[in-house]
Amino acid sequence: MKTSEFWDAVDSVFGPTLGRSYASDLYLPAISGTCLEALEAGLAPQRVWEALVDETGVGESCKWFHRLDAKARRSLR
Repeated sequence: MKTSEFWDAVDSVFGPTLGRSYASDLYLPAISGTCLEALEAGLAPQRVWEALVDETGVGESCKWFHRLDAKARRSLR
């Protein structure tokens, strides 16, 4: 997962407002910080995404959101 794919997944799965709030404010114990802090520290975007998905409980299928085709993405929203 690239950083741009991370942000696309955040916006698509959570919506731009809630997603960006989660990324900046939600503490994720699995990565010992927020998404923004982890990305700035150089943690892999896929690892950050997995921690966010796990913490928010949106479902295991969302972990690979960036690899799904457009039709499959729509079905997760």
